[in-house]
Amino acid sequence: MTAKFFKFPAALLAFTIALTVGASLLSTGQPAAYAQEKKEKVNKAEEAAYKAFYAAQGGDPVMQIQLGEDFIAKYPMSKYLGGVYGVLTTAYYATGNTDKMFSTGAKALELNPDNVDVLCLLAMAIPRRAKKGTPDYAQQMVKAEEYARHAIELIPAMTKPATVDDATFEKAKNDKLSLAHSGLGLIDLNVKSNFEDARTELTKAVELASSPDPVDYYLLAKADTEASYLNGAIAAYDKCAATGPLVNACKAGEEAVKKDVASGTKLSRD
Repeated sequence: MTAKFFKFPAALLAFTIALTVGASLLSTGQPAAYAQEKKEKVNKAEEAAYKAFYAAQGGDPVMQIQLGEDFIAKYPMSKYLGGVYGVLTTAYYATGNTDKMFSTGAKALELNPDNVDVLCLLAMAIPRRAKKGTPDYAQQMVKAEEYARHAIELIPAMTKPATVDDATFEKAKNDKLSLAHSGLGLIDLNVKSNFEDARTELTKAVELASSPDPVDYYLLAKADTEASYLNGAIAAYDKCAATGPLVNACKAGEEAVKKDVASGTKLSRD
Protein backbone atom coordinates (compact mmCIF):
# COMPACT_ATOMS: atom_id res chain seq x y z
CA MET A 1 0.00 0.00 0.00
CA THR A 2 1.33 3.41 -0.89
CA ALA A 3 2.31 6.02 1.66
CA LYS A 4 -0.86 8.06 1.17
CA PHE A 5 -2.79 5.38 3.07
CA PHE A 6 -0.54 5.72 6.09
CA LYS A 7 -1.49 9.22 7.17
CA PHE A 8 -2.32 10.26 10.70
CA PRO A 9 -5.66 12.14 10.77
CA ALA A 10 -6.49 14.02 13.94
CA ALA A 11 -9.27 11.64 14.92
CA LEU A 12 -7.00 8.63 14.57
CA LEU A 13 -4.24 10.34 16.53
CA ALA A 14 -6.66 11.02 19.37
CA PHE A 15 -7.67 7.37 19.21
CA THR A 16 -4.01 6.35 19.36
CA ILE A 17 -3.46 8.40 22.49
CA ALA A 18 -6.50 6.69 24.01
CA LEU A 19 -4.93 3.34 23.17
CA THR A 20 -1.76 4.42 24.93
CA VAL A 21 -3.73 5.06 28.08
CA GLY A 22 -5.35 1.66 27.72
CA ALA A 23 -2.05 -0.11 27.24
CA SER A 24 -1.81 -1.05 30.90
CA LEU A 25 -5.09 -2.95 30.62
CA LEU A 26 -3.66 -5.54 28.28
CA SER A 27 0.13 -5.50 28.12
CA THR A 28 2.32 -7.47 30.47
CA GLY A 29 5.27 -5.06 30.50
CA GLN A 30 3.49 -2.40 32.55
CA PRO A 31 2.86 -1.80 36.27
CA ALA A 32 1.51 -5.33 36.73
CA ALA A 33 5.04 -6.59 36.14
CA TYR A 34 6.38 -3.76 38.24
CA ALA A 35 4.14 -4.69 41.17
CA GLN A 36 5.08 -8.34 40.85
CA GLU A 37 8.79 -7.54 41.07
CA LYS A 38 8.70 -4.91 43.80
CA LYS A 39 10.01 -7.38 46.36
CA GLU A 40 13.26 -7.70 44.46
CA LYS A 41 16.14 -5.40 45.20
CA VAL A 42 15.71 -2.39 42.92
CA ASN A 43 17.56 0.72 41.89
CA LYS A 44 15.50 3.56 43.36
CA ALA A 45 16.51 6.01 40.63
CA GLU A 46 15.59 3.48 37.94
CA GLU A 47 12.26 2.80 39.62
CA ALA A 48 11.49 6.52 39.87
CA ALA A 49 12.38 7.04 36.21
CA TYR A 50 10.09 4.18 35.19
CA LYS A 51 7.22 5.54 37.26
CA ALA A 52 7.67 8.98 35.65
CA PHE A 53 7.68 7.42 32.19
CA TYR A 54 4.57 5.39 32.88
CA ALA A 55 2.76 8.38 34.40
CA ALA A 56 3.35 10.31 31.16
CA GLN A 57 0.98 8.00 29.24
CA GLY A 58 -1.96 9.82 27.77
CA GLY A 59 -0.10 13.12 27.67
CA ASP A 60 2.22 14.63 25.09
CA PRO A 61 3.72 11.72 23.10
CA VAL A 62 6.83 13.80 22.39
CA MET A 63 7.47 14.12 26.12
CA GLN A 64 6.77 10.44 26.56
CA ILE A 65 9.32 9.61 23.87
CA GLN A 66 11.94 11.80 25.54
CA LEU A 67 11.37 10.13 28.91
CA GLY A 68 11.47 6.68 27.34
CA GLU A 69 14.63 7.30 25.35
CA ASP A 70 16.31 8.75 28.43
CA PHE A 71 15.30 5.70 30.44
CA ILE A 72 16.71 3.28 27.86
CA ALA A 73 19.98 5.23 27.67
CA LYS A 74 20.41 5.22 31.45
CA TYR A 75 19.16 1.70 32.15
CA PRO A 76 19.84 -0.46 29.07
CA MET A 77 19.59 -3.69 31.10
CA SER A 78 16.46 -2.74 33.04
CA LYS A 79 13.83 -5.36 33.77
CA TYR A 80 11.28 -2.74 32.68
CA LEU A 81 12.78 -2.40 29.20
CA GLY A 82 10.11 -4.48 27.46
CA GLY A 83 7.35 -2.28 28.83
CA VAL A 84 9.19 0.90 27.89
CA TYR A 85 9.75 -0.27 24.33
CA GLY A 86 6.10 -1.29 24.10
CA VAL A 87 4.73 2.08 25.15
CA LEU A 88 7.29 3.91 22.99
CA THR A 89 6.04 1.99 19.94
CA THR A 90 2.62 3.59 20.33
CA ALA A 91 4.13 7.00 21.09
CA TYR A 92 6.19 6.91 17.89
CA TYR A 93 3.05 5.98 15.96
CA ALA A 94 1.21 8.94 17.49
CA THR A 95 3.92 11.32 16.27
CA GLY A 96 4.04 9.79 12.78
CA ASN A 97 7.57 8.40 13.18
CA THR A 98 6.85 5.03 11.59
CA ASP A 99 10.48 3.99 11.15
CA LYS A 100 11.07 4.28 14.90
CA MET A 101 7.73 2.63 15.56
CA PHE A 102 8.73 -0.45 13.59
CA SER A 103 12.25 -0.74 15.03
CA THR A 104 11.09 -0.15 18.60
CA GLY A 105 8.15 -2.49 18.18
CA ALA A 106 10.49 -5.25 17.05
CA LYS A 107 12.58 -4.75 20.20
CA ALA A 108 9.45 -4.82 22.36
CA LEU A 109 8.36 -8.14 20.86
CA GLU A 110 11.82 -9.64 21.27
CA LEU A 111 11.48 -9.03 25.01
CA ASN A 112 7.78 -9.88 25.23
CA PRO A 113 6.26 -11.73 22.24
CA ASP A 114 2.83 -11.48 23.89
CA ASN A 115 2.61 -7.68 24.04
CA VAL A 116 -0.81 -7.29 22.46
CA ASP A 117 -0.53 -3.51 22.07
CA VAL A 118 2.53 -3.87 19.88
CA LEU A 119 1.24 -6.96 18.07
CA CYS A 120 -1.98 -5.23 17.06
CA LEU A 121 -0.39 -1.94 16.10
CA LEU A 122 2.26 -3.57 13.88
CA ALA A 123 -0.28 -5.97 12.40
CA MET A 124 -2.20 -2.95 11.15
CA ALA A 125 0.76 -0.77 10.25
CA ILE A 126 3.03 -3.16 8.36
CA PRO A 127 0.60 -3.92 5.49
CA ARG A 128 -0.14 -0.21 5.09
CA ARG A 129 3.51 0.82 4.96
CA ALA A 130 5.21 -2.05 3.11
CA LYS A 131 5.60 -1.60 -0.64
CA LYS A 132 5.02 -4.31 -3.19
CA GLY A 133 8.14 -5.18 -5.13
CA THR A 134 10.57 -4.67 -2.26
CA PRO A 135 12.74 -7.72 -1.49
CA ASP A 136 11.23 -8.39 1.93
CA TYR A 137 7.58 -7.59 1.07
CA ALA A 138 6.33 -11.19 1.29
CA GLN A 139 8.24 -11.74 4.52
CA GLN A 140 6.74 -8.59 6.01
CA MET A 141 3.22 -9.72 5.13
CA VAL A 142 3.79 -13.11 6.74
CA LYS A 143 5.07 -11.38 9.86
CA ALA A 144 2.09 -9.01 9.99
CA GLU A 145 -0.36 -11.89 9.65
CA GLU A 146 1.39 -13.80 12.43
CA TYR A 147 1.23 -10.76 14.69
CA ALA A 148 -2.49 -10.28 14.01
CA ARG A 149 -3.44 -13.91 14.57
CA HIS A 150 -1.36 -14.16 17.73
CA ALA A 151 -3.02 -11.05 19.15
CA ILE A 152 -6.48 -12.37 18.29
CA GLU A 153 -5.62 -15.56 20.20
CA LEU A 154 -4.30 -13.68 23.24
CA ILE A 155 -6.85 -10.92 23.77
CA PRO A 156 -9.95 -13.01 24.69
CA ALA A 157 -7.96 -14.73 27.45
CA MET A 158 -6.80 -11.49 29.07
CA THR A 159 -7.74 -11.06 32.73
CA LYS A 160 -9.50 -7.85 33.67
CA PRO A 161 -7.65 -5.84 36.33
CA ALA A 162 -9.70 -5.30 39.48
CA THR A 163 -9.37 -1.52 39.11
CA VAL A 164 -10.91 -1.45 35.62
CA ASP A 165 -14.65 -1.62 34.93
CA ASP A 166 -16.08 -4.12 32.46
CA ALA A 167 -17.05 -1.56 29.81
CA THR A 168 -13.60 0.06 29.73
CA PHE A 169 -11.91 -3.32 29.54
CA GLU A 170 -14.11 -4.53 26.67
CA LYS A 171 -13.58 -1.28 24.78
CA ALA A 172 -9.80 -1.59 25.12
CA LYS A 173 -9.86 -5.19 23.90
CA ASN A 174 -12.15 -4.41 20.97
CA ASP A 175 -10.07 -1.43 19.85
CA LYS A 176 -7.00 -3.62 19.69
CA LEU A 177 -8.81 -6.45 17.95
CA SER A 178 -9.96 -3.89 15.39
CA LEU A 179 -6.34 -3.12 14.50
CA ALA A 180 -5.52 -6.82 14.08
CA HIS A 181 -8.52 -7.42 11.81
CA SER A 182 -7.65 -4.32 9.79
CA GLY A 183 -4.22 -5.76 9.08
CA LEU A 184 -5.63 -9.14 8.09
CA GLY A 185 -8.19 -7.47 5.84
CA LEU A 186 -5.57 -5.51 3.96
CA ILE A 187 -3.44 -8.61 3.50
CA ASP A 188 -6.45 -10.49 2.13
CA LEU A 189 -7.23 -7.59 -0.19
CA ASN A 190 -3.80 -6.66 -1.51
CA VAL A 191 -1.73 -9.81 -1.15
CA LYS A 192 -4.10 -12.76 -1.39
CA SER A 193 -6.84 -11.18 -3.55
CA ASN A 194 -9.27 -12.99 -1.26
CA PHE A 195 -12.01 -10.40 -1.36
CA GLU A 196 -14.61 -12.32 0.63
CA ASP A 197 -12.22 -12.78 3.56
CA ALA A 198 -11.11 -9.17 3.19
CA ARG A 199 -14.74 -8.05 3.55
CA THR A 200 -15.13 -10.20 6.67
CA GLU A 201 -11.99 -8.90 8.34
CA LEU A 202 -12.54 -5.24 7.48
CA THR A 203 -16.16 -5.40 8.61
CA LYS A 204 -14.91 -6.66 11.97
CA ALA A 205 -12.36 -3.84 12.04
CA VAL A 206 -14.95 -1.09 11.69
CA GLU A 207 -17.51 -2.79 13.92
CA LEU A 208 -15.12 -3.38 16.81
CA ALA A 209 -13.46 0.04 16.80
CA SER A 210 -14.81 2.68 19.16
CA SER A 211 -13.70 5.26 16.56
CA PRO A 212 -13.51 3.45 13.19
CA ASP A 213 -10.59 4.38 10.97
CA PRO A 214 -11.83 5.98 7.71
CA VAL A 215 -9.07 4.10 5.90
CA ASP A 216 -10.70 0.83 6.93
CA TYR A 217 -13.96 2.01 5.36
CA TYR A 218 -12.02 2.80 2.16
CA LEU A 219 -10.47 -0.67 2.15
CA LEU A 220 -13.84 -2.26 2.88
CA ALA A 221 -15.34 -0.37 -0.07
CA LYS A 222 -12.55 -1.71 -2.30
CA ALA A 223 -13.17 -5.26 -1.11
CA ASP A 224 -16.93 -4.87 -1.57
CA THR A 225 -16.40 -3.57 -5.10
CA GLU A 226 -14.07 -6.41 -6.05
CA ALA A 227 -16.55 -8.96 -4.66
CA SER A 228 -19.49 -7.20 -6.41
CA TYR A 229 -21.24 -6.09 -3.23
CA LEU A 230 -21.84 -2.70 -4.78
CA ASN A 231 -24.43 -1.38 -2.32
CA GLY A 232 -22.07 -2.25 0.49
CA ALA A 233 -19.28 -0.45 -1.36
CA ILE A 234 -21.39 2.68 -1.71
CA ALA A 235 -22.19 2.65 2.02
CA ALA A 236 -18.54 2.15 2.97
CA TYR A 237 -17.35 4.88 0.60
CA ASP A 238 -19.96 7.22 2.07
CA LYS A 239 -18.64 6.70 5.59
CA CYS A 240 -15.05 7.06 4.40
CA ALA A 241 -15.94 10.32 2.63
CA ALA A 242 -17.10 11.93 5.87
CA THR A 243 -13.62 12.48 7.29
CA GLY A 244 -9.99 11.37 7.15
CA PRO A 245 -7.15 11.39 4.63
CA LEU A 246 -9.10 9.83 1.75
CA VAL A 247 -12.19 12.03 1.50
CA ASN A 248 -11.70 12.91 -2.18
CA ALA A 249 -10.78 9.36 -3.18
CA CYS A 250 -13.83 8.02 -1.36
CA LYS A 251 -16.18 10.53 -2.96
CA ALA A 252 -14.81 9.63 -6.39
CA GLY A 253 -15.09 5.91 -5.66
CA GLU A 254 -18.66 6.27 -4.45
CA GLU A 255 -19.69 8.17 -7.59
CA ALA A 256 -18.03 5.60 -9.85
CA VAL A 257 -19.84 2.68 -8.20
CA LYS A 258 -23.17 4.54 -8.29
CA LYS A 259 -22.73 5.11 -12.03
CA ASP A 260 -21.98 1.44 -12.60
CA VAL A 261 -25.12 0.45 -10.67
CA ALA A 262 -27.32 3.03 -12.40
CA SER A 263 -26.11 2.09 -15.89
CA GLY A 264 -26.28 -1.62 -15.28
CA THR A 265 -22.61 -1.98 -16.22
CA LYS A 266 -22.10 -4.09 -13.10
CA LEU A 267 -24.59 -6.21 -11.17
CA SER A 268 -24.60 -6.11 -7.41
CA ARG A 269 -24.78 -9.20 -5.23
CA ASP A 270 -26.45 -7.23 -2.46
